[in-house]
Amino acid sequence: MLIAYFAVKDALVETDSKTAKYNAGELVATLAKVENNLMTDSQKKLWEENVAKLKTDAENIGKTDDVEMQRIHFEGVSNALFLIISSFKANTATVYQQFCPMAFNNKGGAWLSDKKEIRNPYFGDKMLKCGSVKQEF
Repeated sequence: MLIAYFAVKDALVETDSKTAKYNAGELVATLAKVENNLMTDSQKKLWEENVAKLKTDAENIGKTDDVEMQRIHFEGVSNALFLIISSFKANTATVYQQFCPMAFNNKGGAWLSDKKEIRNPYFGDKMLKCGSVKQEF
């Protein structure tokens, strides 16, 4: 899941809506392959509470060429995936939760990254390094 998610993020950092659209389809396909038979009851509950939002937002990224709409849906994907990943603690490499306070008209927006260096998917090259690391896990 994280590999597919990072591919969407990287495309949005590049303001590449076509690649973001394709990679969102890959993320949806990855979600469909997740098996919950090894999850604990609490993990299954958390998964079921968040996977629909995650899938819907990923599908919506794949339905549009409008990079600003893709970024709005990416925030939903990011928030749902953060809840899942931080609760499951199943990642084998460090994941960084990053945050830009200026995203979405100063409401702020968070995302996950496999790199500590800030590369903002909500602004791309307009404000590439806007943000900070909030958590590592």
